[in-house]
Amino acid sequence: MRRGKGVRFGVIGVGSMGKNHARVLADLPGVRLAGVADTSRELAEASGQHLDVPWFDDYHNLLPEIDAAVVVTPTSTHFEIAQTCLQAGKHLLVEKPLTGVSSLARSLVSLAADKNLVLAVGMVERFNPAFPKLLKAIKGEKIIGIDIKRLSPFPDRITDTDVVFDMMIHDLDLFIHLFPDEVVDLKVKGEKIRTKKLDRVVATLTHKNGAISRIEASRVFGSRTRNITVTTDRSLYDADLLNKKIYIRDFTSPTPTTLPLKPVDQLTLEHKDFLAAIKTGRAPLVSGTDFIRVLEMTEEVERLAA
Repeated sequence: MRRGKGVRFGVIGVGSMGKNHARVLADLPGVRLAGVADTSRELAEASGQHLDVPWFDDYHNLLPEIDAAVVVTPTSTHFEIAQTCLQAGKHLLVEKPLTGVSSLARSLVSLAADKNLVLAVGMVERFNPAFPKLLKAIKGEKIIGIDIKRLSPFPDRITDTDVVFDMMIHDLDLFIHLFPDEVVDLKVKGEKIRTKKLDRVVATLTHKNGAISRIEASRVFGSRTRNITVTTDRSLYDADLLNKKIYIRDFTSPTPTTLPLKPVDQLTLEHKDFLAAIKTGRAPLVSGTDFIRVLEMTEEVERLAA
């Protein structure tokens, strides 16, 4: 591990996703990974020894050693841990869906503001190079409709949430930034297929200008798909978020084109953005304040799908 000066970071929760956060932070310039914590002593010890950093089975003992924390624990634990970290004066990045409840999220946003701390939300898809490229490509064009699909095989792990908060929340976040036109009607259909929670959900949104959008999420599909299709008055754009490609068909030309994209490590970009927010005082790309709107929309989709 690289030693030296930098903002002291700690990772709380070093399961499958938390290990990735810790790995990225251990090599990120301007950061010193000062420790990891997990309620599983075995996981904490293994991660700490692998990265050659202090480890703790109680995150409270990690807090005096750090300036900023990354929370990668089950959603049900997010609020308590995040509140404790903010009260201790730590900048915070919390994995989606932040708290999973918009009223609790507002409480954390207020606390972070009172203490002048950065509160970021881990939404790694916002750092997908295809998304800003798509935003730039459609700028100035009239959107006729949007179709978003996020489909996956059934997960091996047991989840503590449904497909709306586990998967669709990413696309609701992207959708809000793609098409801010007011939604005047929302229809949702949900299915419980493999679990007692929603496994497939389709949301159809009608906009004030008459455009129609469709967002589908499924965790019982045969293969992985991550696609955003935007139809405008000039062209059709198909953004493949999984393979980092954008295909464009101009309605005046029979030949489609492909926008070039540079490969990036999205998790690294997310942490660079969080670090820059801490150092400069600017808002992170996905701030707690902005994320409240996403949570409110996610709650409404889940309510209508139930």
